[in-house]
Amino acid sequence: MKKTFIPVFAILMLFFGVSGCEKDDICPPDSAITPKLIIRFYDKDNPQETKLVNNLRIIGVGQETNAWPLSSTDSVAIPLKSFENNTSFTFITDSGIDDSGAETGNTDILTFNYGTEEVFISRGCGYVSYYNNLGFTLDSDSDNWISQLNIILTDVENQNQAHVQIFH
Repeated sequence: MKKTFIPVFAILMLFFGVSGCEKDDICPPDSAITPKLIIRFYDKDNPQETKLVNNLRIIGVGQETNAWPLSSTDSVAIPLKSFENNTSFTFITDSGIDDSGAETGNTDILTFNYGTEEVFISRGCGYVSYYNNLGFTLDSDSDNWISQLNIILTDVENQNQAHVQIFH
């Protein structure tokens, strides 16, 4: 009796062990990423043409680290806060630091307003945040370098195309 018990027990353990396995939840690389806001910069005098912003630095208001490091570029990808309904950034063109450590560029403050939606992707991927009803407020001053802003896509659900156009 003992000899038949061990093989039957082993077969049952193997059956329950294999049937208890679940498919691996492998997350495709781009499916579990909360998208960044894609901004393209355009020439205000020739709106069809992109235009480099010289020595652009973007800093989140209230943050000490750059949302976008110093560079000359015609497009940026910046993160929005997923647990709030707005994110403010300081956009600095011709950014530089003088001898006293002060910023020397032209600064504009831009606030993006939006709703957030947490979307469950899978057990392996978890949740991502999507942003909807994107809007903006540009603080005006006597020397705004941003002349106009246009929202192309009000829903930020991927990073495959631009969401915002900034003319300068």
